[in-house]
Amino acid sequence: MNVPRGVHVTRALLLAVLVALTTAVAATGARAETPAGGHAPEAAWVQLGPSGVVLVRAITKASACPKVTLDNATTAMNERAGPRLPDYPVRSCEIAVPPGTKRAALAGRTLRLPRAHPRRIVVVGDTGCRLKAVDGFQACNDPEQWPFARVARSIARWRPDLVIQVGDYLYREEPCPQGNAGCAGSPFGYNWPTWNADFFKPAQDALRAAPWLFVRGDHELCSRAGEGWFRFLDPRPMPTNCQDTTDPYAVDVSGVRMLVMDTAQASDKPPLNPEPYVPQFAALGEMAGSNAWLLAHRPLWGLLPDSTGAKVTVINKTLEAASNNSLPAGVRLVLTGHIHLAEVLGFAGNRAPQMVAGISGTLLLPQITAPIVGTNVAGKKVTAAKVLSRHGFFTFERRAWGWAVTIRDVKGRAMTRCRLRGRSAVCQR
Repeated sequence: MNVPRGVHVTRALLLAVLVALTTAVAATGARAETPAGGHAPEAAWVQLGPSGVVLVRAITKASACPKVTLDNATTAMNERAGPRLPDYPVRSCEIAVPPGTKRAALAGRTLRLPRAHPRRIVVVGDTGCRLKAVDGFQACNDPEQWPFARVARSIARWRPDLVIQVGDYLYREEPCPQGNAGCAGSPFGYNWPTWNADFFKPAQDALRAAPWLFVRGDHELCSRAGEGWFRFLDPRPMPTNCQDTTDPYAVDVSGVRMLVMDTAQASDKPPLNPEPYVPQFAALGEMAGSNAWLLAHRPLWGLLPDSTGAKVTVINKTLEAASNNSLPAGVRLVLTGHIHLAEVLGFAGNRAPQMVAGISGTLLLPQITAPIVGTNVAGKKVTAAKVLSRHGFFTFERRAWGWAVTIRDVKGRAMTRCRLRGRSAVCQR
């Protein structure tokens, strides 16, 4: 077809104008999403805290905290902790979400606020990549060997209403040995680059998917990654100094009172240190109500295998002594991490079941082959047991009779299904 030359010129001009307009709009949108100082936040999420508090948190390298939009009002976030060079060249920011708020957005991205009646809960634990000579050097660069980012993507696809992390976020404590390609180039130590590599970057899909409830682990003691814990994740006001013990608090979720207990310093072996925890267990009696879960990092009645899996040790003796192996009548479940296995243990005598969800990233322990059902654990016989040594996460789905609990693999596929009804927990074989 013969087209007059002028038409070709006109089309070319129109195309140039359209490209220019599209580029300008895109640039304007990008500028609108970038906070003061020119930096998009390194991470942003919603988390639950004591007494119904809902917090938006963010970490930024900008010179000021970003602005957040809550419904139709846009306001600057408050600084929680300023940069401390060289280890923490970032600013921690937060703002409490007013009750009744329907929408939240930060840097152009919508944040998931809590549902009124959550029905789908994810539990992860012990998520970081192990770099420590005494325990081994995990291949942090290999998503098959350290699968936490894959777990986080599976969590996002499952679309939970709440994610609970039961402790131990930072495991990269020592430098990767020279010549070890599996972890070459990894940051290490107690600093922002390590926190980002071990938790915030791999968790980003799951952090966007739902509000979170964070539990402190022994890796977050003041002698380890405690500063980062208080800068980023502890839900209470920033303390002047790092604290190795903090008081328990309660969060109400879908008719369940989540009792969050800081057991980071409770020793697994002699010398035991039950004294700080005796008043904490006493306080649980006033907080529990009629339907509660105890969330902690260290188990009360978890099973720790030896190097072969043929023998087990019951932990934690400190918490057993502090609690006298007795919990308030309203506690229906003890939910923890610390042991790098998935465990569901039911007991005789109306004792609350123990679940351990320490399978979401770090090196796993051997599969327990010792007989479990019928054995005595801290004065009660085990009536039902399921133990798995495979990476993944737990899901809880609300049912009329209680909770359907599923232990899922890295891809989100069910490995075993369980029922939590009253103080009974039973899994398929």
